[in-house]
Amino acid sequence: MLQNEISYYQEFSKKFTQYLNTYLGDNYSVYFSCNKTLDFIVSDLESQAGMIIREKGTYIPKLKVDIVFSIICPNKKVRLVLIEAKYLKQLSLKDYSQLVGYLQVAKSIDLGLLLLIQKQMSPNKLSNDFQEIVRLKKLPMDWFIDMKKINEQYNFKTGIINYLPSGGIDWINTAEINGISSFKELVEILKR
Repeated sequence: MLQNEISYYQEFSKKFTQYLNTYLGDNYSVYFSCNKTLDFIVSDLESQAGMIIREKGTYIPKLKVDIVFSIICPNKKVRLVLIEAKYLKQLSLKDYSQLVGYLQVAKSIDLGLLLLIQKQMSPNKLSNDFQEIVRLKKLPMDWFIDMKKINEQYNFKTGIINYLPSGGIDWINTAEINGISSFKELVEILKR
């Protein structure tokens, strides 16, 4: 059987949900949807949660995305987390660029994680060029976008995670470049 990242979406999403539930507590609800266009994912998440996530008339781009998590806060505020998954030995800068591009277009999602589903054991989760850019602190992970022409501003924050199939979830430490580097930090952001 040929395996690719899609083969692991459900397995990873269930594990990620367990971690989030542990850190968030009982007052929060977590839902996920995988491998559809963003407009269908939002509809699916609304159906699962039994509530409206996006106001009527809000434009949701028809981006084909991997996984989106919906976290419902006790005050019924909804936070979305976009996961861009790659089934590789290691991640490269182009993989991160894809995540950033999706977040720039999605606009209503302010948290994104690049997920390496490990194809083989590798001591380096990031390619040499990607690792160097992170080490030199030249990679923006906390973004503020000012679109002057249409008078619109928004921001988003990113992180990088690693998942070994049938194993655990590890975070790549990007704290020095203001990236999300742990479940604890992600939960602090979600609770704001």
